[in-house]
Amino acid sequence: MNPWENYAQAEEGPWKKYGAPEEPPTSAPRLGGQFAQGALDAITNTAMAPFDLSAAITNKLGLTSGPSRVRQGIEAQTDYTATLPLRLRDAVSQGSLGPLTESRTARFEPENRSEKIANKVGEGVGAVASTLLPAGVIAKGAKAGTMTHGLAQTMASQPVTQLTSGAVGGGVTGATDDPLMGLVAALAVPVGAATVRGAISPTTNRLSDAERKLVAVAQREGIPLTPSQQTGSPSLRGLEETMARMPLSNTPMQKTYAGQREAFNRAVMTRTGADAADASPDTMRKTFQTMGSKFDDLASRTTVNVDEKFAGDVQRVSADYGRRLETDVRPVFQSYMDDLAPLLQSVSKGEKPQLDGQIYGRIRSDIATRMRESGNNKPLQRALGGLVESLDDAMQRSATGPLAAEWGEARRQYQALMTVDKAMRGGTQTTRTTGDIPFSGLTSAVRGADAHGYASGRGQLNDLSRVGDFLAQKVPNSGTPERLGWTNVLTGGALFGGGMASGLGLPVAIAATAAPWAASKLYNTPLAKAYLTNQAAGTTDLGALYGSEALRRLIEGGQGKGEPTALARALMQASEKRAGAAR
Repeated sequence: MNPWENYAQAEEGPWKKYGAPEEPPTSAPRLGGQFAQGALDAITNTAMAPFDLSAAITNKLGLTSGPSRVRQGIEAQTDYTATLPLRLRDAVSQGSLGPLTESRTARFEPENRSEKIANKVGEGVGAVASTLLPAGVIAKGAKAGTMTHGLAQTMASQPVTQLTSGAVGGGVTGATDDPLMGLVAALAVPVGAATVRGAISPTTNRLSDAERKLVAVAQREGIPLTPSQQTGSPSLRGLEETMARMPLSNTPMQKTYAGQREAFNRAVMTRTGADAADASPDTMRKTFQTMGSKFDDLASRTTVNVDEKFAGDVQRVSADYGRRLETDVRPVFQSYMDDLAPLLQSVSKGEKPQLDGQIYGRIRSDIATRMRESGNNKPLQRALGGLVESLDDAMQRSATGPLAAEWGEARRQYQALMTVDKAMRGGTQTTRTTGDIPFSGLTSAVRGADAHGYASGRGQLNDLSRVGDFLAQKVPNSGTPERLGWTNVLTGGALFGGGMASGLGLPVAIAATAAPWAASKLYNTPLAKAYLTNQAAGTTDLGALYGSEALRRLIEGGQGKGEPTALARALMQASEKRAGAAR
């Protein structure tokens, strides 16, 4: 036992007055009332900002004094609403509705720390809600691209983080009685949210809406994309390009790119009806043979009705393309026109001639072969292509039911095959050697097949040609700083230096040599790709959050009670400066 124990255990004594005063007990209704009062005060301050500005100006001019009458009336209703939790409590305890109707409009101040915290938490939440909700409505109605739309979107962005920030900042203010500490806590919430968000979703999707659509097309077609291609992350792009160039690490990365290329080839070749992962000469030759056999089979089951539309189509091709041919190739086109002349003459006499399917097949095959062999003579290609299209149209009109559907599918596959054939005439030496369909060559071929419809997305290979352009994009800059940084990380540069200094240079050198391969191998696993590309945590835009906080404080400023808001004070100061300059 120590000599102070008796005094410590005594209930009464001269020292009792120096002890910490006991806080009065609180209750859930009082905490709810304080929260509601704080929230309503904040909402009122924001809503009354225009009236506070008017009152501040008239007070400055000596026309009025004190807060506006509108604010006084609103505050009376605010106080009444804030006491509703207490009224409900009393009504339940008394078993009477009297407390709900009696006049009880006086504000009740916090009696302990818990109530003060509840009041300030409500104030923080109310302040956010008072700008968040109206901003959301304005953002939906405002014209996109305007300043109003931009400000409203900023104020309405990331509502959960904003509300949490307001609640935390208010709570800290109530606990410490220090508004500065509350502000620091409120600003720390977005930073914490961004940190947590970064741990869950390490990258932010930077792709535009158009690029996201292309990513969706690629995924639908089974084309695997790298994490940087899925997210548009410059850092990941720099990492991938570094791994693709470094010894050892380039093996897994190049394997990924090769798989991507193969899947792209397969998606394009599927449009031609071929199950192939390349467009090499051997593959193209087999595909043309298969296509020819398919047309022969369909033709053998169809008799072509040569009608007036066919005659008109052929005459139109001759007028639009045939007469513009150069002298050295005009006889080629004219020879096919001579073959079709008897049919056209029969139609002109009112007859309805028919063309045997096998004869149609031979004529069509002859014209199509000559068209492919015409090389870079585009006028002749267009003229012969017009004849082929006229023949095919007549054939498809002659077919009915399932046979017509088979003809339509065969024609689409043939058009795609001709586009691929044209694309394979370009490209680089590497793509021609590997049989990869060149990205730029495919785009040129698709655009050339339908120049007017390309911009609007028309054509069965239009979307894939744009995916090819997307895959072919390069890093916007040289990326040298990023690649040097990643090289240092992947090769364990600092680790190697430390190992040499400690006499462990060889083991560390071995580890540093294996590190790039291991890192690249891990990076290209499905699990790593899923983690790096997930957007489960959403986004945390610190600039937008802090902009919202600054604008909100500018509006609220003086916290009501007749004091001018920060916005009002700024406007009055600017007005006084202009008046002084004028004098």
